[in-house]
Amino acid sequence: MLRPLSVLPLLVLAVACASTGGSRPAAPPRPEASKAYDTRFPDPGTPLDIQVLSSSDRAGTQVVELTYAGASSTAPVRGTLVRPPQGTRRGPAVLWVHWLGEPATSNRTEFVEEAVQLAQKGVVSLLVDALWSQPDWYKKRTMDEDPAAFTAQVISLRRGLVLLGQEPEVDPGKLAVVGHDFGGMTGLLASAADGRPRCHVLLALTPRFEHWMFYDPKKRPTDEQDYRRRLAAIAPVDALPAVEGPLLVQLAQEDFYVPAQEIERWRQAIGGRGEVRTYATSHAMEASQVRVDRDDFLRRVLGLGGPG
Repeated sequence: MLRPLSVLPLLVLAVACASTGGSRPAAPPRPEASKAYDTRFPDPGTPLDIQVLSSSDRAGTQVVELTYAGASSTAPVRGTLVRPPQGTRRGPAVLWVHWLGEPATSNRTEFVEEAVQLAQKGVVSLLVDALWSQPDWYKKRTMDEDPAAFTAQVISLRRGLVLLGQEPEVDPGKLAVVGHDFGGMTGLLASAADGRPRCHVLLALTPRFEHWMFYDPKKRPTDEQDYRRRLAAIAPVDALPAVEGPLLVQLAQEDFYVPAQEIERWRQAIGGRGEVRTYATSHAMEASQVRVDRDDFLRRVLGLGGPG
């Protein structure tokens, strides 16, 4: 049976608030360029309607399977919330958004091992199922619906950031976003709309959605010019000025989906605002150094201390 998160014992919440140091820190100010994305991807402001499906302990952390209300007129978002051990001081939080690739990891489990590891250092994580977690999503989708579907996905991710920001253990000034492939693209846009995250790790993503939407020769939009225009209006690369804080972009040197010219476009767009690293690996980003660099970056930026 589903049960609302709000019915968790008040004692647990009281202990959590006490352990995190009392009064809640203020969120950082919204970047000026973020205001346009706040309008483009608006939070409906309705209750999150969090429903807990299960809760278990894992390596001393609490792993909560749940759903929450995402964008209007969409199905509830399935997520995994990973909390640090009880008594941990208030600290950072990460929203993780998976890729579209191998079926086994094209869902919220892609980064769960990292989330559990970071929870042991005081980080709260939310991992969500995106629309491309649905089996054969790319083949079954209707192209005319792509722009609206991506917009709804961004809003649902933004709602995930709201959920994280409401966690008693979370400092809203220490929100981070990690995303792979479509997850990086929509995660970046969600961050731009929310305005609070100050740490970003983006993997194997292309600057514009349209680069990836025409691979099926049997699919075409009704009006290709209008379709491209609507996708261009939500191009992830254009959202860079709307986010602040350290930024790491991890790209593959052997990636059919993100060729050399797109890597160079990321370098030019980011300039001195962040770091672009490339690896001798494929779009799956399976080279061990990718995770090493990502974990090191998150530790440094989020103030988590040394490895371990």
